[in-house]
Amino acid sequence: MAMRESDQNPFLQGNFGPWRMEGQAADLEIVGELPRDLNGTFYRNGPNPAYEPLGPYHWFDGDGMIHAITLADGRAQYGNRWVRSRGLDEERQAGSALYPGLLDLSPTEAPAIKNTGNTNIVHHAGRLLALMEAALPTELRPCTLETVGEYDFAGQLVGPMTAHPKMDPATGEMLFFGYSPFPPYLTYHVADKHGNLVRSEEIDLEWPSMIHDFSTTRDYVMFILCPLVFSLENLASKGTLMTWEGERGTRLGVMPRNGGNRDVKWFTTEAGYVFHPMNAHADGNKVILDVARFDRLAFMESPEVQRTIEEDVQPHPHRWTIDLAAGTVKEERIDDVIAEFPRVDDRLNGLPFRYGYTAANLEPAQGDSGPAFDAILKYDLKTGKRETHHFKGKGCGEAVFVPKHASASEDEGYLVTFVYDPQKNGSEFVILDARNVEAEPVARVLMPHRVPYGFHGNWVAD
Repeated sequence: MAMRESDQNPFLQGNFGPWRMEGQAADLEIVGELPRDLNGTFYRNGPNPAYEPLGPYHWFDGDGMIHAITLADGRAQYGNRWVRSRGLDEERQAGSALYPGLLDLSPTEAPAIKNTGNTNIVHHAGRLLALMEAALPTELRPCTLETVGEYDFAGQLVGPMTAHPKMDPATGEMLFFGYSPFPPYLTYHVADKHGNLVRSEEIDLEWPSMIHDFSTTRDYVMFILCPLVFSLENLASKGTLMTWEGERGTRLGVMPRNGGNRDVKWFTTEAGYVFHPMNAHADGNKVILDVARFDRLAFMESPEVQRTIEEDVQPHPHRWTIDLAAGTVKEERIDDVIAEFPRVDDRLNGLPFRYGYTAANLEPAQGDSGPAFDAILKYDLKTGKRETHHFKGKGCGEAVFVPKHASASEDEGYLVTFVYDPQKNGSEFVILDARNVEAEPVARVLMPHRVPYGFHGNWVAD
């Protein structure tokens, strides 16, 4: 009898495994005391397959599920729902999975992409949008998490939208892009503070690549072109849609915010891959870009290939300093710790900043499906100091900074994240004091069930 994928794939087991019930819970139990100045909702997105996969499963394949925890006046309530894509509705009618995963694409035809909406969730101009980078955003109702449907900016957005738009803290604009394995490979977009799509600009690239994220400053947009190359020919010959071609190096494109494709300046640096930048800012003629960088990405390689390059596929905090006048790039590793999901105070997106936060791996995972991250780090990029909150055997996710109030200083606020305890098979919503990360949590909200590991979330204040 053939073994099911969920019986052998670590990304379908432990706390990576799906939680297949939707529900709500009010007046959750709290350990400690919720800060009275913490009023709003934390939305977090992640992959949660509704059905047993048809074939090999990649963590990026799962259907989106939103976990939302609302804090108000010292009380907490929770709700979770799937992002109800057309594909998921089709599968519900069939009672089984219908779409192949990333590791099971056919080389004979253009792959059918399911808009899972499983990667990030953002709030802009009154709309709550679930995002995945190969499709249009999916609009949800903020209070009920009910799916409204795909959102195309009144028919103006043609093509996919990145899962990582940037909000300009001064103008309220949402800056984003979409990429494709077919021309145009990259298109940059701007939506104004009212949610109207006001600009779209095709950007020339030397090769098609998976461009997961980008960075912006007050005056520039930075595109990160890594040597992870799309190739339909390789899908037929090697069984993978993306191949690592490190000899190309990594290209950093800097475009003035008021410029266009012809104004992009490209800088070549050592080959590496970046899923997530922390932030960027300009300093005179220099642009400083802090990221979580892999030396190499074995994104869709076979398990045998991945094992041979295991030491090279871990992310580390990294800084690029781009000298626009000299045409050079300086590289430096900030820390040797394994760290990903970098975040900053969103009020300082694209501006000079001092503090950054990452999830980190300090101890080896317990088994294949053990926690990938077990600590939250706070970096003082002015002094080089690092503070650590180690969850010691428990698994955490991305930490999101929430300011105490609108005029709070940069680290005057809280870090919030979900934490999973494998001994209890349960989860907590943990609130840390951003000015005292190493201290015991300010409060812990006990969840009614485990919350699977996911990708990205954001806080929406009341």
